Amino acid sequence: MNVDQYISSGVLELYALHSLPPEEMRKVEDMVAQHPRIKDELEAIKEGLIKYAESYAPQPSEGLYDKIINSIHEFSRADEKVPLKAAMPQPQVIQLNTEKITSGQTVDLDEVIEKQTIKINRRPWFAAAAAVILLIVSASVNYYQYNQNNEIQSQLVALQQDKAAMASNNTVLQTKFDQTSSELKLYTDPHNKMVMMKGMPVSPASEVMVMWDTKNNDVYVDVHRLPTPPEGMQYQLWAIDKNGKPVDAGLLTPFKERRATGPEQMNKKIMGAVAFAITLEQKGGVASPTIERMYVKGGV
Repeated sequence: MNVDQYISSGVLELYALHSLPPEEMRKVEDMVAQHPRIKDELEAIKEGLIKYAESYAPQPSEGLYDKIINSIHEFSRADEKVPLKAAMPQPQVIQLNTEKITSGQTVDLDEVIEKQTIKINRRPWFAAAAAVILLIVSASVNYYQYNQNNEIQSQLVALQQDKAAMASNNTVLQTKFDQTSSELKLYTDPHNKMVMMKGMPVSPASEVMVMWDTKNNDVYVDVHRLPTPPEGMQYQLWAIDKNGKPVDAGLLTPFKERRATGPEQMNKKIMGAVAFAITLEQKGGVASPTIERMYVKGGV
């Protein structure tokens, strides 16, 4: 979570104004508990809101109270001058800051002061309310944009992950395609002789294909079935010449060490052969094959 982005999102202002759903309020409280910077920022926002409200608190205008008292006294003196036996005068109307008070009417001084105060200070309260509303709207917009940005970032990460997965899959598919193309070329090249070596009594189920390139003298071995060799042992390929003499044609890479499937190219070239065979030998190979451990054999 990026603390700076969270602070600028507007969610702290909405929390301070109690304008978030309960679940979001709890999330903010969790963030405050985890991040001291967020806690300090929230305290600063609360203090700012309090100072802002205090600056617009209604205050009676200077001299208002004395002005109202003087007006009441003038009304009382005017009423005392009327003779007792004289006819009652017409009701008099006295203007006190837009409030009409008729003679003979009981005046509630506190009520008059309260009304005058409300009228005088109404506009600042409207301004304060409008400012708070604007603050809520601004914080809400920031919070919405913050959530939208987070959602977009999540979608972008997901797309990037999908793209990486697709690229990886494409690499795997391309590797398999190249491998299949190479195998197809080996099997269809007219210069290559195919020798299917079948299992011997020591391993009847074994089966290995040899592809011998008679033009370049390269040899490829495609293992279909062979038992996993014991520890310290390794399979060795032999080319048997026309005189029946076995010639070392190379060692097969141990199964667990092979990085790719499919035909394996041997590191020795064969100039001539009438048959091929594989024996199980000590790791590293031997000069002459161990006939009793011959696993497969096939004629050219």
